[in-house]
Amino acid sequence: MRSWTASHPRVYISMLTSALAPSISNLSLRKAWEWLAWEPQHRLGTRFLQIAVGLMLLFRVATEGRFYGYLWGPSGVGTGGMTRLFGSTVGGVLDKSFATSTGTLGVLAVLALSAILLISGRVTRLATLGAFLTFFMLEQRLPELPDGGDNITRIVLIYMLFLLPPRANPKQGGLLVWFHNLAVLAIIWQIVILYTTSGIMKAYGDKWHHGVAMYYVSQVEWFSLPALRHMFMNPFVVTLSTYIPMFYQLFFAIALLSPLKLPWLLVGMIFHVGVATFMGLVSFSTVMIGLEGFLISDDEYAYLLALSRGLRQWANRKWRFRRMPAVPSAEQPEVLGAEP
Repeated sequence: MRSWTASHPRVYISMLTSALAPSISNLSLRKAWEWLAWEPQHRLGTRFLQIAVGLMLLFRVATEGRFYGYLWGPSGVGTGGMTRLFGSTVGGVLDKSFATSTGTLGVLAVLALSAILLISGRVTRLATLGAFLTFFMLEQRLPELPDGGDNITRIVLIYMLFLLPPRANPKQGGLLVWFHNLAVLAIIWQIVILYTTSGIMKAYGDKWHHGVAMYYVSQVEWFSLPALRHMFMNPFVVTLSTYIPMFYQLFFAIALLSPLKLPWLLVGMIFHVGVATFMGLVSFSTVMIGLEGFLISDDEYAYLLALSRGLRQWANRKWRFRRMPAVPSAEQPEVLGAEP
């Protein structure tokens, strides 16, 4: 006679799942705790992000620094300050930096030095603090100048204050590892929020919903190259370039949890190279590429390195095989000095 559980497999599976649920939950919590507290995560991604942010800041200084007097100087168009955020005492001291042209130039010099230190990987916490303070001062001085890349950079710089320096070797399970991994989670969460919010807003926009948004963007002189405007008059190009970014952003969070993670991030990097080229948003695209590179874990970087080495060895073998001299066949032996 069959047992009751055998005659009711669904009930049996349900009972088994209920019995194992606490163990699975404890196992997940244990793994999450070990991930947070045992080893620092995303060390290579941290360096990738630091280099990208440093390059972005250095680009801003190089392109806008020559107009420092007009933009942020004592007689420039920027009239804002830090007083409304930090009060007359602290804010007033910071605002005195813009009271003279020399002080304004000094703020830019600190920002450039901080960017160089981030790129080189030296005293990264001090460099991050200097970059955040000066970058924020310039933004408050002229709030009309920043773009979306500046907003995400300011937020990420705060989290980067808690990331470990490249050469740090903290104690396993220590407080520094805990803070580092919490900052990693905060940056990842910020990226997910950014992409998801942007995708939802696009999906609710009429022009994105109907697949014609990129046509209107391409006709804005500030955000397009004249040489490429004609290309976006093609309905096929416009439709694809409108829907692909929207669906990419909507499914970004899901892709991070799937086997498509690495190809998805690669597509995002290529997409932002196109944004920098076509729309001229170089600083924004540089930061976004850095954030996408940050999402790649250390194990995934090791996998990509091993894959690149394997591909390079395969290419070298193919190249050597093609350059090898032809071997005479056995049926036609070659005799030195013999005439045909």
